[in-house]
Amino acid sequence: MSRFGLGMVALVLFMSAGCDGDRTAQLEKENAELKAKIDQQDTARNFDLKAKCSTAARAWFNGNWASTSRDKDTITLDFIDHYNAKFNRCLIIVEYHYNSHLAGPGGQSWTKIINMYDVHENSKYADFSENHYTYIKPPNISNNEEVITCDVEGRKCKTADEFNDLTRPYMSD
Repeated sequence: MSRFGLGMVALVLFMSAGCDGDRTAQLEKENAELKAKIDQQDTARNFDLKAKCSTAARAWFNGNWASTSRDKDTITLDFIDHYNAKFNRCLIIVEYHYNSHLAGPGGQSWTKIINMYDVHENSKYADFSENHYTYIKPPNISNNEEVITCDVEGRKCKTADEFNDLTRPYMSD
């Protein structure tokens, strides 16, 4: 091949490399735009799922707890809902405190119950209950706690902190 022929081949290769470089840049740009659109759609979808979860959780709470558990002994009854995208689940944690009247004379007692449910499956994932006792015998006041149940999907726990640690991954993703 002549010197001129080699030069032309080199020029064609150089030009096609330049075109491929432009084409690669264009494809990278289009890819970034598509990724941004998908991210935007995912954000909108997650927002919609969170809103639907919140509505479903309120209805579930009202139907399963609020109408049956509020009485003169109720201290606190409330819930927190969370749509977990990783598990694609609508979860609710219900916390209920009530005067339990378990303490004898000179004492007061109350019970704390915390449960976590899947709203759509109506299944319980976690269960925690604890009794609290206060005894007043002047000049002394004593407080005592007793964990009755502590379980998160079959994993046993012994304290409220352990229960919170085990439920946190469900309520934070």
